[in-house]
Amino acid sequence: MRKSAANRRSLLHRLLPMLILAVAAAITSGLILTREQPQASAAPIKRWNVNATTLKPITASPELSIYGQFEPPQTTRLSSAINADVLAIPAQEGQTLEAGALLLRLDERDLQLQLRQRQADLAAVDARIQAEYTRHRHDLKALKLEQDVQTLNRDRVQRAESLHQKNLLSQEQLDSTRQTARQQALAIENRRQSIDDHPNRLAQLKAERERLQSLVEASELDLARARIRAPFNARVLEINTSVGNRVRPGDPLITLYDLDRIQLRAQLPDHWRDRLTEAQHKAQLVAVARLNGQRYQLKLERLAARINTGQAGLDALFSVPPALKTPLPGQTLELQLQLPPRSGLFALPPEALYGSDRVYRLAEEDRLESVTVEVAGKRQNADGQQQVLLASPELKAGDRVITTQLPNAIGGLPVRVVE
Repeated sequence: MRKSAANRRSLLHRLLPMLILAVAAAITSGLILTREQPQASAAPIKRWNVNATTLKPITASPELSIYGQFEPPQTTRLSSAINADVLAIPAQEGQTLEAGALLLRLDERDLQLQLRQRQADLAAVDARIQAEYTRHRHDLKALKLEQDVQTLNRDRVQRAESLHQKNLLSQEQLDSTRQTARQQALAIENRRQSIDDHPNRLAQLKAERERLQSLVEASELDLARARIRAPFNARVLEINTSVGNRVRPGDPLITLYDLDRIQLRAQLPDHWRDRLTEAQHKAQLVAVARLNGQRYQLKLERLAARINTGQAGLDALFSVPPALKTPLPGQTLELQLQLPPRSGLFALPPEALYGSDRVYRLAEEDRLESVTVEVAGKRQNADGQQQVLLASPELKAGDRVITTQLPNAIGGLPVRVVE
């Protein structure tokens, strides 16, 4: 009996820890099953702060900022036309000279000798022409006298024949009289031939005179070419010879350009070709520039006929007004090309433009929507602030476009408009 009670107590001691663990597990399971489930909360959406403006279409005259470079359309290289020594070079590189100014002087002595020889030849032929006129006048007078003598000879022949028929004159004497008459007739014929040939001799002498006159004028021209003068208002680019050199025809002497024909060449994007061509038909396009505190207007004269290899744009050529004092070739200038008024444009700050052809519009739930636009130009508003003028068939009045530059801007990006 005592042994049985002891066994029960031993069994209870072994089962009690297990019972306690089972009860604790049951209580823990009950707590887990009966606990309140927490409600899931959505993570907040991160939004980027931006500024936005409401679009309103306007009519405006766009301006296009371009950079131009002054250049002469052509440079002139003056060459020698004669064989001569270089005596003096009054011109200097970079010097500005008026038309007719002396640039370079060549030795004239050989040319002067040649001119004197040809003038002497011309004087000689002039004397021969005068001699021909004198000879012609003499021939005309002599012909009249010879004709009178011939009349007398005919009378003598008639008397001689009459006397011969009466046997008062011998046959020999008659023949001598007839021979004298024939010789006189031959002399008259020679005189008439000389008179008839007068125009031919005179024409030959005049042709010779023309030839010699042209040689004299050529010598005078060569003599004038010994003094090289500026053919126009010019700036000297380069001196191609030096004093003491012997130059031949064709040898370069001086390189210069015309100051009155300076133009400004600016490069435009090629896609502006059609637009500018159309605008030129409507009005004269003018670009405004500022230089040394002065404001100048340059007219767009023409567009280049072709795009040069290696260039990505179109060349526009502007005339330089006289008020713009002799700019140097290679000097650059910023221009504002003014285009004709255009309707349906939207004026936005430059920060609204992404890249060269994109803005972002606010769509539903203030998310960004990318819109492709055409940059028509720019302008200054009444406050003097720069604005870009944009056009797009996808934009309309009342649309809101962001005016903040976001580094991670992309379509669908959520934003918050900050007033």
